[in-house]
Amino acid sequence: MGHTEQHKGRWYVKQGDIIRGPFPNQLISSYLILGRLELDTEISQDKEHWAPISEYKALVPDVVLNAHTTEGAKALMLARLREDERSSHAGEFEDTELERRDHEDQVVKLHRQLRDDVIQRYRARPRASLLKLVLIVGVSLLVLIAIIIFRPAEQYEKIDCSSAPQQGVNWTHCNKQGENLSGLDLRGSRFENTRMSNVDLSRTRLDGSNFSYADLSQSLLQQASLVDARMVGVIMRQANLQNANLTNADLSYAELKGANLTDALLTGARLDHAIWLNGETCQVGSLGACLLPSK
Repeated sequence: MGHTEQHKGRWYVKQGDIIRGPFPNQLISSYLILGRLELDTEISQDKEHWAPISEYKALVPDVVLNAHTTEGAKALMLARLREDERSSHAGEFEDTELERRDHEDQVVKLHRQLRDDVIQRYRARPRASLLKLVLIVGVSLLVLIAIIIFRPAEQYEKIDCSSAPQQGVNWTHCNKQGENLSGLDLRGSRFENTRMSNVDLSRTRLDGSNFSYADLSQSLLQQASLVDARMVGVIMRQANLQNANLTNADLSYAELKGANLTDALLTGARLDHAIWLNGETCQVGSLGACLLPSK
């Protein structure tokens, strides 16, 4: 039986033998949307009694519950695009934002925006067929507007998972696990939400490429060039980034637990909310280095 009541405590997360936390409710929900946590990931408030996140319905956003449907998948994509765009603007106007940022955490703001979006699209559930039609058309328009504003439509038309690796290739949402792409020129390419675990990208030129929410866990990126790369929410658990050039890369919300960053160049790299090598979360304002919470 699922736990439907709202929990106000903080949660520990268990992934394999690793336990992290505690995290607030909002962060658990946000990580589900970002794909960092799965519905079967076990959580606990006391480190003794563990249960899958799916058992706590109040923690699971509707966009995650409905991701298996066509409209649900579009809604989840839109939610991720909204945060992606917000992170981009935060980078462009960082100095101004730091001056006028209030005490409310950015994660809470994100959750509230997504919550309002979810309530509007899924909880109304109108009974009249006309209202259902209006809702469907509204969702379609929102997705269309997001694609036009955030990502030019022609880019989506050019997605080709079977295309040869080359500069500017578009492998968005593709599966490239275990491939050997070492030493290639893939500058300006797109790998959003792409599955790239155990991929060999050593000595590969990836400047200006977009890896947002991609899975690069256990991949080889030694001496790779990732200057100005967009890597928001990227998963790089146990990835080898030795001697990689990450100058001005955006690694906000990236997961770097267990990664090898020996002699990696991080000048100007944005690390806000990134999960650092030791499992701790970098503070807002982490630029070129991870600012860890004071003990």
